[in-house]
Amino acid sequence: MKLRTLLRLVPLAAFVAGCSHLDVSAPGSEDRVLKGMITYNLDAALPADAVVTVRVIDAANPAGPLNLLGEATLPHPGPPPIPFQVEYRASDDQLMHQVTVDVRISFGGKLQFHSVGGNPVTLGNFDDTHVIKVEAAGGRW
Repeated sequence: MKLRTLLRLVPLAAFVAGCSHLDVSAPGSEDRVLKGMITYNLDAALPADAVVTVRVIDAANPAGPLNLLGEATLPHPGPPPIPFQVEYRASDDQLMHQVTVDVRISFGGKLQFHSVGGNPVTLGNFDDTHVIKVEAAGGRW
């Protein structure tokens, strides 16, 4: 009798184990906060008139207009690493595509640094601390 019961449970156990990889969780809230730090290869602090702009962008349609999901402006940012926080709205579907972070640092009335490389925000990293590297714009510095 016990053997018969055990044999009936084996297919059920295999089914449950096979479904363990399915994601049945509800979609996350669209209200999100991106946190991170900005770094650059200079040992000097930025000048007093420096302004850092951090933007979260949905770049799924590069030919279309910019879809800005969130933006933060940091006046007088201080020495690196520069911490930042941006409130933005993005669905889980958007995070499965082309959401990126763009950083620009201006002072003296000109763009001086900008983010380099891809800085993607995904479902797998949206709540991580992002480290964004910026480089001199136009070969300055």
